[in-house]
Amino acid sequence: MKTVDARSGWTWVARGFALFRQRPAELISLFFLWMMLTQLLKFIPVAGQFLSLFLFPVFSVGLMQACLLVENEQRITPSLLFTGFKSQHRMALLGSGVFRILAIFVTGLLSDALADGDIEAFVKIMQTAGPMDANALQQAFPFKGIFFSVLFYIPFAMAFWYSVPLMVWQRMSLMKSMFYSFFAVLHSWKAFIVYVLGLYGVMILVSPFALIFAGIDIYVAALMLAALSFLIFVIAYCSSYPTYTDVFGKPDAGDQPAA
Repeated sequence: MKTVDARSGWTWVARGFALFRQRPAELISLFFLWMMLTQLLKFIPVAGQFLSLFLFPVFSVGLMQACLLVENEQRITPSLLFTGFKSQHRMALLGSGVFRILAIFVTGLLSDALADGDIEAFVKIMQTAGPMDANALQQAFPFKGIFFSVLFYIPFAMAFWYSVPLMVWQRMSLMKSMFYSFFAVLHSWKAFIVYVLGLYGVMILVSPFALIFAGIDIYVAALMLAALSFLIFVIAYCSSYPTYTDVFGKPDAGDQPAA
């Protein structure tokens, strides 16, 4: 495990874009399939909202493996998305999904308690039928609740960041992978701050392109913004791969799960 400097944060963003440029069509197809499956899961009553989180670590194995194959100049196929289901670590991956659900639940409870229930109140206002006053919405917006939600979720995010590749590529147990992930992010916190700011900076830079189409048609502008957001999301996920290789090294051929 290595500690990297702040400059690596922007390098990760650039390398993610470079990975995407190598095989854009294949990566877009893979990520689009994942998003469609996630949306379909949400149609399942009650459990659907939790299933997408529960299965995220399993699906993310295929997404990370795709980045590795792109770096090795190999083809990727949609079937790669289901690599995690064939992995010998699939039970640990599902356990990671349970931890993610619990983390969001605990974060929600703590933030809502400290924010005097402003998130719950805002949701009720949004569910109210009839026209909504813009000033009332602005006053009710849960700034405090969102702040506490982000603050409390950061430690969980640190523990989850490397946990999946560490389980699959380093053959670590679930708890050990979360432990190493937390301290790996902590040791390179400056790089991660630059990394997050870099991703947000890219989003801010490309968003005005959608506004160009606003004068033509508002629906076209919304469609363009959605497409750009999806592309940035794919690039952002590709950039998570070099965050792993810079800290833990490139996985050996023997560590890779069967596709």
